[in-house]
Amino acid sequence: MRRLATLDRFGRLIELRSMRHMRRARILRCGYSIAIVGLLIASVVFAANNPQLESEPNSNANQLVKEVVQRELNAQTDDRSLWRYEEVSQQEGTTKLLEVVETKEGEIHRLLAINGKPLSAKQRQAEDNRIRNLLADPEQFQKKQKDLKQDAEQERRLLKMLPQAFLFEHDATRGKLEGLKFTPNPKFNPPSREAEVFHHMEGTIWVDPEQKRLAELDGRLTTEVKFWHGVLGHLDEGGTFSVKQTDVGAGHWEMTLLDVRMDGKALFFKTIAVREREIYSHFEPLPDNTTLKNAAEILKVSASS
Repeated sequence: MRRLATLDRFGRLIELRSMRHMRRARILRCGYSIAIVGLLIASVVFAANNPQLESEPNSNANQLVKEVVQRELNAQTDDRSLWRYEEVSQQEGTTKLLEVVETKEGEIHRLLAINGKPLSAKQRQAEDNRIRNLLADPEQFQKKQKDLKQDAEQERRLLKMLPQAFLFEHDATRGKLEGLKFTPNPKFNPPSREAEVFHHMEGTIWVDPEQKRLAELDGRLTTEVKFWHGVLGHLDEGGTFSVKQTDVGAGHWEMTLLDVRMDGKALFFKTIAVREREIYSHFEPLPDNTTLKNAAEILKVSASS
C-alpha cells in the first residue's frame, strides 16, 4: 500500500539525494511519505503492548491508538480495491499533473501537464510511446513490481526493528479528530544510520476515533541529524513533514497530501533543500479486473478529453 512508502528512504535522505533523483511509483513514489505513519503505527503497537512505557493517564489514548493500528494493518492486507486518481507533484520548482490508474498487475500513470500547461503534441506522443513500450514488455514491468514489493518488505522489516522509537500521549482534539503527541523514546537504540533520524523527531498524529483510522501526521526535526557523524551529510534542525489521509469513498482511505520541507548538506558539502509537495485527488473506483491494457485505454481517453 502507498501508506507504507519508503521508510528507509527518509533515513537515507542525504545519501539518496547525492546519488539519484527521487523516484515515484505506487508503494514507493512518495519519497519519505506515509511510511512515517507506518513507523508511528508500529511504535504505538509497541507502546500499547508494553506497560512499562505507559502511564495511567495515557491508557485510554493507547487503547484508541491500538484499535487504530489494527484497523490500518487490516486495511493494508485486506483492501484490494483499485482506483484512478490525479496527482499534483511540486518538486524543485516544477509542478507536474499526472493521472494514475491502478490495475491488478500494478499501476501506470500518464503525465498531463507541466507547470499548468498541457503537454505539447511531441510530449503527448512521447507519453504514448512510453506506455506502449510498457505494455509490450510485461517481463520488465513485472520485474519492477517485484522490486517494489521487495522494497516494501524491507521497509516492514525496518518497522519491526523500530517499534519502540516513540512515546505517545493525548494532546488535543480538532473537530472529530483526536491528536496524540509523539516524542522520541529515550530507550530507543537505533540499529542503523537509517534509523537514527527517528531519535530527532516529534509531532502529533491525528486519528479518527469513530472510523478508527489515522487521519494526519505532522512532525519536525528537533535537532540536527548527522549521517555517519556528518561525513555523508546532515539534515538541519527544524525540518518539517506533513501527511494526510482521508476516506475517499466506500471506507477506503488514501493519502491525499504529502508536504516535506527539509534543508541540509549532502556528500561533499553540497547544499540541499527538499521542498516536496504532493496532492492526490479525484479518486474514482475501478473494477477489480482492471488490466494494464484497460488502464492504458483509460489514460489515452483522459489525455485526449
